[in-house]
Amino acid sequence: MKKPNFLKIFIFTFLLLSLLIGQSRLTIVEYRPFPDDLSILNLIPTKVNWSIANKFLLLDQDNSELFEIGPFGDINLSSGIGMQNNRYGELIWMGVSPLGIQVVDRLENEIVHLDFRLNPIQTIPLNQHIYPEMAALDPWGRLFFYSKTYNGIFVYDRSHLNNIPFIDFYKEFSSNYCIIDMAVNQEGDLAIIGCDGIFHEFSQNGQIQRSTPSSIGQSQFLVSLRDDWLLFNIDGECYSINSQNHMSVPGSSIPIIDVISMNRSLAVLSKDHIMILNVQ
Repeated sequence: MKKPNFLKIFIFTFLLLSLLIGQSRLTIVEYRPFPDDLSILNLIPTKVNWSIANKFLLLDQDNSELFEIGPFGDINLSSGIGMQNNRYGELIWMGVSPLGIQVVDRLENEIVHLDFRLNPIQTIPLNQHIYPEMAALDPWGRLFFYSKTYNGIFVYDRSHLNNIPFIDFYKEFSSNYCIIDMAVNQEGDLAIIGCDGIFHEFSQNGQIQRSTPSSIGQSQFLVSLRDDWLLFNIDGECYSINSQNHMSVPGSSIPIIDVISMNRSLAVLSKDHIMILNVQ
C-alpha cells in the first residue's frame, strides 16, 4: 500500500489556509433596527447616507421625505421638504458636503441646502435643464450628476454647473448608453456600473482608466472603499474590483435597498434596519 506524501499534504493545506486567510470578508460592526415610529409615520427609506454625530440621513423617495435617525432611534424630520409641505419634487440624493447638508431634486432641477437640523436655508436652481437621475459627491464638495436627458455626467462646482459634460456617453459608448450606479473615491476618480453590467473607472479629468465586467449577477450598487471599488447586488453578493474577491452581506440585510461607504466602513440599508460593516 502506497504511503501518503505528507509533504504534499502539508503544502496543500498551507496554501489552502493562506488562501482562506487572505480573502476579504465583511464583518458586522453595528446593527441599528428602525424605531417603531418609522412605521407610524409611514416612512419607508430607500436611500441612506452618513450624517454627523453618528447619525444617518435617509430618504423616502416615494414620498419625497428627508429625515435623520440618531444612534438611539430618535427621528428628525426635515421641516421644509416633503409632501406635507406641498413640495412634490423627486429627491434623488442627499449627503453632507463642506457646505452642509445638500439634497438634489430631479423634477425641480435644483439643489437644496439645509442646516444640520434639516431646515432648508437655500435653494439653487441648476442653470441647465439636466434633470439629474443620480448624484455623487467628491471629497472637495463637487457634485457629479448623471443626466439621462443629455446621456452624460455633469459637474457642479463652486455654485456653478458646467454646461459641458464631464463625461459624454455619446462619445464614450453609444447614444442609448445608461448606467445603474456611480461613485467617487477619495482621489476624485469617478466610477460607474453600466446597464450592461460592466464597471468603468474614469480619472479626475474624465479619461477612462479601465473597464471590467462584474462577476456577480445584476450589480446594483457601487461604492468606493479605501483604494478599492466594491459592487453589490440586492442578494448580498459583493465583488472587489481590485482583488477580485467575492464576499457576502449577512443574510439578515437581504434584500439590500442601498449601500454607502465612509472611510473603512459600509452602511447597508435593509427594510427594517441599517447594518454597519467593515471589510477585513
